[in-house]
Amino acid sequence: MSAKILVVGHRNPDNDSISAAVAYAHLKNALAERDGDVEGVEYVPARLGPLPVESAWILEQNDIPEPVLIEDVNPVQVDGEEVKQKVILVDHNEIGQAAPGIENAEVCEIIDHHRIADVSTANPILFLNLPIGSTATIVTLQYRQTGIELPNSIAAVLLSAILTDTVIMKSPTCTQVDIDQVNFLADKLGVDAVEFGMDIFRTRGGEATMPIDKLVEADSKEFKVNDDVTVLIAQRETVDLPTVMDREGEIRDHMKKLVEDNGYEFALLLVTDILAEGSQFIVEGDPARVNRVFGIECAEGGNWMPGVLSRKKQVAAPILAS
Repeated sequence: MSAKILVVGHRNPDNDSISAAVAYAHLKNALAERDGDVEGVEYVPARLGPLPVESAWILEQNDIPEPVLIEDVNPVQVDGEEVKQKVILVDHNEIGQAAPGIENAEVCEIIDHHRIADVSTANPILFLNLPIGSTATIVTLQYRQTGIELPNSIAAVLLSAILTDTVIMKSPTCTQVDIDQVNFLADKLGVDAVEFGMDIFRTRGGEATMPIDKLVEADSKEFKVNDDVTVLIAQRETVDLPTVMDREGEIRDHMKKLVEDNGYEFALLLVTDILAEGSQFIVEGDPARVNRVFGIECAEGGNWMPGVLSRKKQVAAPILAS
């Protein structure tokens, strides 16, 4: 029986988190086969929550199985002994965003594009972290650098992730490296990258009737500002801003409950209009920090923030620096 190493992204997975897990597990298995791995290690893509709609769509289109859903990475019983699970983290390196039990697992590698946070390891590991727009970009580079054949199915998954994470190359987090990999993947697949990206975003839809918890929380992350302050920053990228804003009352009620139940200083939802290239800020809880950082007065109806597309670079970073 082969030993399993889980390749897993963050909680409330987005398309980059899912796609990076799928593609990196495929790459690691191919490398093990090429290099004659005698120990029989199997790399298994995993997820910590429901599949984003666009991830489910792109995986189905390419006949790729969904990553296995896991609840934690606590030690498991093997032949009567407690054994640590081995995991590779993709698209995150914060304990608060990782699988429950991460402190008791063996982290083997980290592939990420976010700030360096608080996951620690007992031994030296491969920690590949680049200041670029998408973890899927890093995985694409790894395919090209290792010479492992990149199947079209995996190429499509990677392209979808880079385009969603960089908002079709409009986000300020998007770099020339990301654009180069988009062009490489699009050329390989024979598609127009922008049209492909718009098709991916259009799969989301359904915002008029979507359960409110999914609308608000599907792409949400906790951030510790300091030892005493935790905030929630969520993002909903859309091609139909008015439909989302028609549900502002429901959104605010749900966000108030999140703040109350979890003790957040505030919850902030960015409703990002891909076409207009900006975000509507909806804030519940204590808005003082948001007001101060962005020079606004949070109000009913939200606050339109032109040019704000990136949660990581334009929103979370200045809040964490405050």
